[in-house]
Amino acid sequence: MALNGIDVSHYQNGINLAKISADFVIMKATEATSFVDPCCDSHYQEAKGAGKLLGVYHFARGTGTGKEEADYFLKHCENYVGEAILVLDFEYTNQPNSNTVKWCKTWLDRVHEKTGIRPLIYMSHSATRHADWSSVAKDYGLWVARYANNQIVNGYQKDPWLGTEGTGAFSTVAIHQYTSTGRLSGWSNNLDLDIAYMSKDAWKKYAWPNSTGSSGGSVTSKEVTLKKGETLIVKGV
Repeated sequence: MALNGIDVSHYQNGINLAKISADFVIMKATEATSFVDPCCDSHYQEAKGAGKLLGVYHFARGTGTGKEEADYFLKHCENYVGEAILVLDFEYTNQPNSNTVKWCKTWLDRVHEKTGIRPLIYMSHSATRHADWSSVAKDYGLWVARYANNQIVNGYQKDPWLGTEGTGAFSTVAIHQYTSTGRLSGWSNNLDLDIAYMSKDAWKKYAWPNSTGSSGGSVTSKEVTLKKGETLIVKGV
């Protein structure tokens, strides 16, 4: 069981998301504490109108504290909370250390504190193994970027290559971005292609954990994600 989708930003200005085959679309929303993606809301409303599952992400810069950047993200995404998966895009260094892990956890914890929603964290495959992410992995799901190569990928892949090295403290992968040179009908330029190892119900559970009336609060990554070949179990639904 899996979902296919894309992630977009102002670099895809002009794309008609209603014409793109995708179960989900994740939009860039903010960066640091001074940038709002000018295409975020138009992309968001277009994807929502087309019935896509939704996500929004914050591109971390580390120029502000984790709390400051989280608050900036939430200030500009308040109308999306309850509809979209929330994501921290961490890639300002490919060799994180204990300080950067702490920064990311502060951001994630702040968003959870303010919304009751547990965000995902996006990072490169190598970054998962360059630091001890156990304090993050116990509560937050992973969206990992790993590409087999830089060749053009025409259409979605059912079983994209992830390698055998593992993803450090993250025992499961919620979403895998497997190319930045993907091509889909309806857009002539490159796209990031993603596969989410979850059902539509699990996606909605990430976006709004109490939407089904569960009194247990937010779910963790282990409760709504699966490894390849495993059966999905969503607790509390």
